[in-house]
Amino acid sequence: MTPAAAALALIETTDGGALLLLVQSVAVALTAFIPVLPSEPLVITSGVLAAEGTIPLWATLAVTMVGCLTGDVALYLAFRYRIVVFLHRWRWGRQVHRRILRARLRAGDATTWISLLLIRAMPAGRTASMATAGIMGLPALTLTGLAIVGSITWSLWLTGLGYITGTTTGLPPWASAVTGVIAGTLVGAILAVMVTRRNVRARRARARFGRGSPPRGTSG
Repeated sequence: MTPAAAALALIETTDGGALLLLVQSVAVALTAFIPVLPSEPLVITSGVLAAEGTIPLWATLAVTMVGCLTGDVALYLAFRYRIVVFLHRWRWGRQVHRRILRARLRAGDATTWISLLLIRAMPAGRTASMATAGIMGLPALTLTGLAIVGSITWSLWLTGLGYITGTTTGLPPWASAVTGVIAGTLVGAILAVMVTRRNVRARRARARFGRGSPPRGTSG
């Protein structure tokens, strides 16, 4: 069942989509630790449903931001204070940890506030951004700004993507949701390619610099 179909099923069995919004908030929070969870399609679908007038737009934005902020801060704390090592007690925990580290490696050498914010648009970018911030030991004040701005922009981007496709395509809700997911995936893939190329160029530049530097103990 697609996220759009699942969302519509929840809407039909609950008053005003309250259960959908609750599930969405929890899924968004958990996606920080488990990037493979389909929270992005769920948020896009809720944007489509908001465009249809099925659920309030402000409500889907609010629950998405709260879930995103909660998950991001929790992941940062897990890496900042090495709580994440407790995952190694279980096989599924080790798999989760490996997925988080792979997401961070794909993000490359993002170490500045802006770069940590920009990589959030990549697939698993939230995970990479917050894990990197935790490993770096980013100060609490800086992290708070990053998490708040990141949660707002991430929520506006995905919800807005669903809302725009829902109001402009004239398609049924499920088709509008699929269109939004495809568009979001393409943008994320393009950004991932750009980040990968930047990292490759940076590594090549460092390699050339290393080969061209004089040996230790010698002077120009």
